[in-house]
Amino acid sequence: MLKNQNYKIPCFILARKNSKGLKNKNIFPLDKKPLILHTIEYAKKCKFVSDIVISTDDKRIKKISEKNGCKVLFPRPKKLSNDNASNVVALKHLINFYETNISKLDYFAFMQITEPLRPKNILKNCFEAIKQKNLNSAFAGFVYKKNFWIETKGQIYKPISPIDERNKPRQKRKMIFREDCGVALITRRDTLIKENKLFKKPFEIIPYSGICGYVDIHEKKDIKIASLLKKIKL
Repeated sequence: MLKNQNYKIPCFILARKNSKGLKNKNIFPLDKKPLILHTIEYAKKCKFVSDIVISTDDKRIKKISEKNGCKVLFPRPKKLSNDNASNVVALKHLINFYETNISKLDYFAFMQITEPLRPKNILKNCFEAIKQKNLNSAFAGFVYKKNFWIETKGQIYKPISPIDERNKPRQKRKMIFREDCGVALITRRDTLIKENKLFKKPFEIIPYSGICGYVDIHEKKDIKIASLLKKIKL
């Protein structure tokens, strides 16, 4: 629990150079701004964020980040900048950099660049949940009230939605959450460092819905969709 009302935490953003689906994805323009800038600007509006810290292997991203007041880990090692590098490993490296060069930490925030259409207060709501309760983590969850199935071997399909929920009217169904840590996550440092997890119990899922939950940018068409949706009030 965060008892100090003035408690602040760093926000970490991973921004490697290479991308298969969309070249230079993290700096590709979305409404005349580099894609990364949308996430940086969101973090800057959160008063509880002490530092915005970028991990990158791209000089252009470094320049954009520093121009906007971010601290930058550069260069990010090649082994942490390929397609096989996990967010957990890259974040552990970034935490080590932060604690060595800036400050020790207990909690940190995390957001991914490819999900720029966030609800207005989603990261703040994660922070408030952590502050008010004895939680290890809080993260965004996109809400569904649909029936879901999983495909097993031999194209055998099994329902994964609760049986007793399947035939209820939509208004009476329990919420099903899509884990969206890239939209907003606040978690304890030790959860990542000691257990190699982005979150662990006790945690809270912060629900959100609406059109912002349908954008995850990996191709040029996703940029076009995001641009159209940004014109609609989220």
